[in-house]
Amino acid sequence: MKQNLEIEFKMLVSRDQFETLKQRCQPLQLTVQTNVYYDCIPSAARRRIAMRIRDVEGRHWFTCKVPSDNGVMEYELPLQENSAQALRIPAVQSLFDQLGLTLPVHETGRMTTWRYHRRYPLGELCLDYSLINGCDDYEIEFEVSGDPQQGKAFFMALLRQAGIFYQENRRSKYARCVLERTE
Repeated sequence: MKQNLEIEFKMLVSRDQFETLKQRCQPLQLTVQTNVYYDCIPSAARRRIAMRIRDVEGRHWFTCKVPSDNGVMEYELPLQENSAQALRIPAVQSLFDQLGLTLPVHETGRMTTWRYHRRYPLGELCLDYSLINGCDDYEIEFEVSGDPQQGKAFFMALLRQAGIFYQENRRSKYARCVLERTE
């Protein structure tokens, strides 16, 4: 199972801010992805652990996100299908044992995202338009692939050039899709 320390800066924006940044950061690639979120009993979400299977172009990727001191530790694994049963494999069971989680899992939410993205030397800019529980959701994020401070400075400069003031978003898509629906 692949492991990655995710360091990203993100914020919710208005549709106008989203469109402005989309025009300024061309060329962008478009990827349409569907996330299906899962949880277990007792709840991993209550420990701020998020689980999903993402479908992109007929491929399925399991991701488990665990908070850490420096960001979010991501565990990722390709799967044959997007279902709770697909997670009943030794690699996932081993991760669950390590994290103190239990199988089986159950679906807790789903959403579709139109992701416009572009790679830069310091990371990847992602402009995400999502339908979350029937509502429009616009989020921009910069996933750093190097020095976090340099990545943040680069992202802030992109925002300033577009006339956007950075306001950290502390609610993940997972939280907006699954947790806010039940709170």
